[in-house]
Amino acid sequence: MTEITLRPATESEAKILTAIHQECFPTYWSINSFNDFFSVDGTLALLAENPHAVGMMVYRLHHEQADIITIAVRPACRRRGIARALLAQAMQTMASRGVNAIFLDVEDGNVAALQLYETHGFTVINRRKHYYKQKDGSFTDALVMTRKLS
Repeated sequence: MTEITLRPATESEAKILTAIHQECFPTYWSINSFNDFFSVDGTLALLAENPHAVGMMVYRLHHEQADIITIAVRPACRRRGIARALLAQAMQTMASRGVNAIFLDVEDGNVAALQLYETHGFTVINRRKHYYKQKDGSFTDALVMTRKLS
């Protein structure tokens, strides 16, 4: 695993989160989207640095449940355990705050992400048809996954 530092990200770093998201997804969120996420109570974010920002995660706590909003690692930095570290840190925080179930959406066909989530005990519970828009205008399905923490 690459030497990285994980730390909480704040709304003031929405520009960094946006830049990472833009680099990782065909349809990415604007700085306004990230600011909107932070405006909702319970939203937390992590930055992975080495020494510059190489990955990030945004998630939201809702009492006993949590939603993973996004995890992204810059393409040049993938396959080094960064996403695993982000997910593990967030899950530790979730457990310490009484979360007992985590939910997320992942693009069907995103092999690396599916492998990450399955390795961490997530299972598919539903499918959202034509959920993710691609650069060519087509759509792919999302898989809804969950994992119990307790």
